[in-house]
Amino acid sequence: MIPEAAVWTIFFLPLGAFLFIALVVRPFFNNSPQQSGLIAIIAIGGSLALSAWALQSAISASGGPADQVTLAFPLHEWVTVGSLNISLGVTVDPLTSVMLVVATGVSLMVQIYSLGYMRGDPGYSRYFAIMCLFTASMAGLVISSNIVQMYVFWELVGVCSYLLIGFWFNRPAAAAAAKKAFIVTRIGDFGFLIAILYLFFNGSSLAIADINAGEALPAGMAATWLAVGIFAGAVGKSAQFPLHVWLPDAMEGPTPVSALIHAATMVAAGVFLVARFFPVFENSTDAMTAVAMVGAFTAIFAATMGLVMNDIKRVLAYSTVSQLGYMIAALGIGAYPVAIFHLFNHAFFKALLFMGAGSVNHATGTFDMRYMGGLRRIMPWTYITMVIGSLSLVGIFPFAGFWSKDEILLHAWRGDGTVAAIVFWLLMVSVFLTAVYSFRMIYMTFHGEFKGGASAEAEEQEERGDPPRRAQGQTAGASHEVHLAESPVIMVLPMLVLAVGAVVSGYVANPLGVSDKFLGIEAHWFSNFVTLPGLYPEKFSFFLAVISVGVGVAGMAIATAMHLRPGLLGVVGRPFRGVHKLLSERYYMDHLYEGQIVYRGVYRVFAGTMDWFDSRIVDNVAEFAGWVSRNIGRAISVFQTGQVQGYAVVVAVGVTLIVGAFLIWGQ
Repeated sequence: MIPEAAVWTIFFLPLGAFLFIALVVRPFFNNSPQQSGLIAIIAIGGSLALSAWALQSAISASGGPADQVTLAFPLHEWVTVGSLNISLGVTVDPLTSVMLVVATGVSLMVQIYSLGYMRGDPGYSRYFAIMCLFTASMAGLVISSNIVQMYVFWELVGVCSYLLIGFWFNRPAAAAAAKKAFIVTRIGDFGFLIAILYLFFNGSSLAIADINAGEALPAGMAATWLAVGIFAGAVGKSAQFPLHVWLPDAMEGPTPVSALIHAATMVAAGVFLVARFFPVFENSTDAMTAVAMVGAFTAIFAATMGLVMNDIKRVLAYSTVSQLGYMIAALGIGAYPVAIFHLFNHAFFKALLFMGAGSVNHATGTFDMRYMGGLRRIMPWTYITMVIGSLSLVGIFPFAGFWSKDEILLHAWRGDGTVAAIVFWLLMVSVFLTAVYSFRMIYMTFHGEFKGGASAEAEEQEERGDPPRRAQGQTAGASHEVHLAESPVIMVLPMLVLAVGAVVSGYVANPLGVSDKFLGIEAHWFSNFVTLPGLYPEKFSFFLAVISVGVGVAGMAIATAMHLRPGLLGVVGRPFRGVHKLLSERYYMDHLYEGQIVYRGVYRVFAGTMDWFDSRIVDNVAEFAGWVSRNIGRAISVFQTGQVQGYAVVVAVGVTLIVGAFLIWGQ
């Protein structure tokens, strides 16, 4: 069994790498920063090895779905103030061990890929330092045994995302996107904080195991509001409706950052939070319904916007929001192990797709698919891996996404009640939309003829009089050069590793067998490992699998027809121009938040009121206090003549008055 020190080391290795890069390499060896990437890779590679040990230990301790064992480690007193006693500790159970492998494994691939992608960037060492802190924060969040300890790392994950989204802070768009992500996710975090305060003031233990065991948990509406508070944090971090608006703008950060955020850290944290406190949600039917409906609606809502995006990273961003909706919806209908299974598979193909987007940007200098095309012959490895990632995303047999997506649909199909039925149909439509936007992206990027890349984009912008849009990391004044070639091996290699995972992870981890074993591997192995007592996987449905794959193939056929007959799209789409405009403007939700609520609401009303109060009240009070001090001093200075005779007279008069007062009133 893995010892406690090894579990802590999973966290401390990337944390130590962050400190060493930030305090030693960056200040003293910034002229040759290559060491930063190697240090990050060694540290995170060590964390991955220890995470694999933790997973093996959890598997050995597990006795099946009715006997999920949590490895016990001693607690260490952290804070004691009055009745408040918070202890630090680590937890290793099936959920923790899987999340550790996902976070450290994807992070390692991202760091290797970044060696090539970030080469030559002036912030090279700063980038790897923050990436190490990001990985450490996610590991700390996952292993936390106390909800306050978890909240500390929860906020640290948010801080790291802010620093990485705004990595190129000299670009106004990146700085604005970082602030937007930070503020929007804080809204959800406020609900999570209220839930923690509720637990404390109602005498509940703050240990996660005690909370899930039902110690001092409320009943009725109080149970619902407690679960909703926790869910609010997940809505913010996992970009669920209506707090989804930050994630597409987060594309302003470096592409490897997007791969890590979307696959294994920031957005995965929200799903993990609901899964970690799943017994709390089970106490409230209303809370479970809310989780299911928000997830299912977000899945189809985000998929519709992915249909019309021209920026390849925005297509993938809305894809992430949609896939997170699948996971949240699965949790809402009680399919706890299936949601984690989809998170596990999603990490492979989504990190792969973002790395592919970075690869084509590396060659073309742009993320706008309208200026790409014809890259499949020039970048065959990138093309093959992105097709694999897209097939897995759609859920085509036998790719990884098929196994988890179909199991979510199966649980919804066989679930009881209206909620499960609504979830099923919304997710099934999302499968179709996912296929359309995924293969629209493939065709626009890799098929047809090359349309000039960043050079053509810059020329059209100059003709329109628009300011030039620089490629990621490009400094002001740099030319829009296009280097059409396959990415270097250091970038292609992690993509190939993830492509293998996107093909086999679903079957290897959790085949949906019709019997106890399927092709030599135990059916539903993953679901029986990452589960809770009373939750059992559904039997495989060949009929539903054929239907869901058929729906995905139909979406791919629509995307193919759009590519082969582009004129047909114009004819068919002419009556739907208003819908296209609505989707392109993202349902005007950004206009609502930024234009109406923020600028006209917060800025004009709240901030305006605060400005008036500061300038008229606070400033005047301060000025009055200063005037009083100055003038009292002047009045007293009149009596400071420097003449001893005058002082003697004042002393004599004072003594006389004191003695007289004593004689009159002191008797």
